[in-house]
Amino acid sequence: MAEFLFITPAEMTSTTIMGGNADPDLYRLNIANVQLTVIEPLLGTTLYNKILAEAEAVTLSGNYLILYDKFIKPITKYQALAEYATVAGFMLTNGGAFKHAPDNAEIMTKDEKYSVSQIYSGLADTYVIRFTKWIGLNPLTEYSTFQDEVNASTSITNRGGWYFGTD
Repeated sequence: MAEFLFITPAEMTSTTIMGGNADPDLYRLNIANVQLTVIEPLLGTTLYNKILAEAEAVTLSGNYLILYDKFIKPITKYQALAEYATVAGFMLTNGGAFKHAPDNAEIMTKDEKYSVSQIYSGLADTYVIRFTKWIGLNPLTEYSTFQDEVNASTSITNRGGWYFGTD
């Protein structure tokens, strides 16, 4: 069974600059990585596992559904796109490492890719800031900064080096 993702490929292509012909197999890993490296540390393992289980079962309701729709999905989408933007067009195979160049197109420079990536990381950070305010007004019992696995944290540092937090 495939790992449940908070954002679908269709949602990625219909609400971002990602083209509809982008192969989901190439960016699915970015979505899964964001769930583990951004969303779980933001929520903490206990709340993350609850959201993951109920989102997959389609049983989210109340503040959990608000959290999922208004914060988790946008953060996941924008940060996954930011990460994919830096590696899109590259392929590692048995034959070596390749850079794909479509006809009638120009490959983006490293700086251009980084610029696009930073735009989408910034959008994800905007939702992280909004989440921090929202969770303070809407406490959930599973949200804890001290737990056995990954602690919840309102301090997130993005790749651009900006710091948003109070710790």
